Amino acid sequence: MLAENEYTVIMRKSKLEYVAICLELNVSASGVDLADAEKNLKNAIEIYLEDIKEHQETVVEPITVKELIEFLRDTEPEWHGKSGDTLYFRPFEVHEVPVYV
Repeated sequence: MLAENEYTVIMRKSKLEYVAICLELNVSASGVDLADAEKNLKNAIEIYLEDIKEHQETVVEPITVKELIEFLRDTEPEWHGKSGDTLYFRPFEVHEVPVYV
């Protein structure tokens, strides 16, 4: 079980940037590298939690499975050629990083 200030984060690389999403809060952010995406997500989580305190009517829900699949599918695979004409793709890179706020 996660501690009160610990969140599960999935980070992925798209063609232009890294994108991170917090599964418990359904908050996302992006950055030019893993560290930048993590920093931006921490800031987004802090702002979101402050906003929830001000607006008690806000309903906090985790990301749905459908949204998670969409998030993961949004990464285009990189196609590489092997010897001959056979193409294969390299799986995209996914990082799971706990974030402490």
